[in-house]
Amino acid sequence: MTKSDSASLTMNPAAISMPHVVLFLFFASLSVIGISFGLHALIVGHQSTFGTTRQVPWGLLIASYVFFASMSTGLCIVASLGQVFGVKTFKPITERTVFLAIVTIAAGLLSISLELENPWRVPIYSILSPHPESNIWWKSTIYSIYLVLLTINLRMLHTGKEKHAFWFGLLSLIACLAANLNMKADMSVLGAREFWRENYMPLYFVIQATLLGCSATLFFNWFAGRLNSHIMTNEVKDALSVIGKFGLVLLFLSSLFTGWKIEAGLLNKMSENHDAMTLLLKGAYSLNFWGGEVGLAIVIPILLIIIGKSKNVYALAAAGLTCLVGTFFMIYDLVVVGQLIPVFHKYNVIDFPKYLSYTPSLHEDMIFVGAISFVFTAFLIWEHFYMIKTSAPVDSTQYHETVLVK
Repeated sequence: MTKSDSASLTMNPAAISMPHVVLFLFFASLSVIGISFGLHALIVGHQSTFGTTRQVPWGLLIASYVFFASMSTGLCIVASLGQVFGVKTFKPITERTVFLAIVTIAAGLLSISLELENPWRVPIYSILSPHPESNIWWKSTIYSIYLVLLTINLRMLHTGKEKHAFWFGLLSLIACLAANLNMKADMSVLGAREFWRENYMPLYFVIQATLLGCSATLFFNWFAGRLNSHIMTNEVKDALSVIGKFGLVLLFLSSLFTGWKIEAGLLNKMSENHDAMTLLLKGAYSLNFWGGEVGLAIVIPILLIIIGKSKNVYALAAAGLTCLVGTFFMIYDLVVVGQLIPVFHKYNVIDFPKYLSYTPSLHEDMIFVGAISFVFTAFLIWEHFYMIKTSAPVDSTQYHETVLVK
C-alpha cells in the first residue's frame, strides 16, 4: 500500500470496502429470507411448516433461542470484567462486546418470537396479566429488561460516560445471570423431562454461557480486524490472549461436566436419563455428541489455544469459531434428545415407540439461518460506523508508519 492510498483511507474513514459491501448484502439477504419464512409460518400455521409435534414440541428454534441467549449472557460477563470489575486489560474490547451482547439477545428473541404461533401475546399479556409463578413469564420479562439495560449501557460507553455505564453494566450482569440460572427451571417443566433435572445444570449453563461469550469475543474481534483491514492494537491482542487463557480453563471445566453428564445419565442408577444418554452416546445423535459436543466444542479449541500459546490471534479465532459451532450442537442435543424419550415409556405401553423422532423443517432451518445472518448483518453495520468514530482521531504519520511496517 502506498502513502497516497493510506492517506486517502485516513482522510475518509467512512469509506467501505467492497468485501464489506458484499458480505453485508449477503447476510442482509439471508436475514430477510429467514424472517420471511418465519412470517409465512405464522400465516400458514406451524402444524404444516414446522417439524415439531405434540410429543416433541420444542425444536431447532428453541435451541437457537437458548444458544443466542446464552451467548449474550457470556458476552455480558466478558464485558463486565472491564467496565464493572475494572480489569483494564478488557477495556479495549468492552464496547464491541456489549454491542454483540445486544445483537445476540435480539437474535434469540427473534428466534423465540417466530417459533411462537402468537408472539404478539407475549408483550401484551406480560403487562396486562403477569404471572409471577411462571418461569416463562420471568424469562421473557427479565430478558426484555436486560435488552433495554444493555442498550443504555452501550450508549453510555459510546458517549464516554463511564460512571453511568458502570451501573447499567452491573444491572445488565445481574439480569442476564438471573435469566440464565432460570434456564434449567424453564426446560425441566416440559413433561418433567429427567434429562434436564440434574443438580449441576445451573452451574453448567453459566459455564457454557461464559464459554460462548469468550468464543464469540475471540472470533468477532478477529473478524473485525480482517473486515476493516486495520492493524490490531497490542491492547486488543493482550485482551484476546487473556480471554483465550480464561476460555481454556472453561474448556477444561466443560470437559469435566461432559464426563459428569455421561456418568449421571448412563451409570448412575438413581437417574432416569439412561435411555436419553444411550440415544446420545450410541444412537442416532452419537455424531452430534462425539463430533460436535466433544470434538468441536472441547478438543479442537483446547488444541488450537495450546498450539497458539494463547497469543496467535488466528488460532484464537479458529478456536472461538469451532467452539461456537460445537456448543450449538450441545444445546441442540440438550433441547431435543430429552424429548425423544416418551414420558410413559417406562410403563411398557403396547404399541408405544421406544424413541420419538424430530427433524427440523425447511422453515425452521431458514429462520435459524436468518437469525445467524441477522447477527452478522448488524455487526457489519456496527463496524462501519464504529470505525468512523475510532478512525477519526488517528494520527496520519502514525498510520503511515503502521501500514509501511505491515
